[in-house]
Amino acid sequence: MSTHSAFSGAAAPGAPGPAGSPLETIVYDVLARLQAVAEKPDARITCNSLIELLGPKSHVLAIMIFSVLNLLPGPPGYSVVIGLAIMAFAVMMLAGAQIRLWAFVGDRRLPLGLMLKLLEFLARFTRIISRLSRPRITWMASRPVMPFIAVFAFLMGVFMLVPIPFTNTLPSLGLAIICVGILNKDGLAMLMGIVIGLIGAWLLAFCLWIVFVVGIAVGEAVVEEVEQLHF
Repeated sequence: MSTHSAFSGAAAPGAPGPAGSPLETIVYDVLARLQAVAEKPDARITCNSLIELLGPKSHVLAIMIFSVLNLLPGPPGYSVVIGLAIMAFAVMMLAGAQIRLWAFVGDRRLPLGLMLKLLEFLARFTRIISRLSRPRITWMASRPVMPFIAVFAFLMGVFMLVPIPFTNTLPSLGLAIICVGILNKDGLAMLMGIVIGLIGAWLLAFCLWIVFVVGIAVGEAVVEEVEQLHF
């Protein structure tokens, strides 16, 4: 099965990129398409047109791109939007449905210059990762495993919704590495990504527990202060 299969989530084949791994070829292909759009006189890109560049069955590629974007600094609420998008892609992947967005989201115009810079960053990211990644434990990247990956991606997206600074870094990084493993047929990378994601989930649970304990302590202190004022 080729890297451009439906389950792998890759864009349709185009001119090969400068690197040798399947992942790099895919990313450079998408970047070349976006650069071609940018050269047009009436250059513009929307969420739906970006999905068309990726391919309607590019679930894994879309999840990887959004996971990498979540590693970059953004405004308040940025990780929530990313998490919701990843959850949506995961559900569509699990259902075997094509990626599609509602008109009020899909028709939103995206800053073309920023998207080019982000994809250039992604190309550098994949170039570095692909030096360490190669086909191994390939059954992990097979079609029967994809439903479990979709569920895992959905859970990582849920963890990204929690508005605690830095707690979404490990889930995003783990998910990005999993997608790298799928596209490069590298089961070891997928296992590493799963471990990183689980560590991130544990750290988030620990932070939530700390917040809960502190909240209880503060609440008890406030109650005692109020009781003393009444007496």
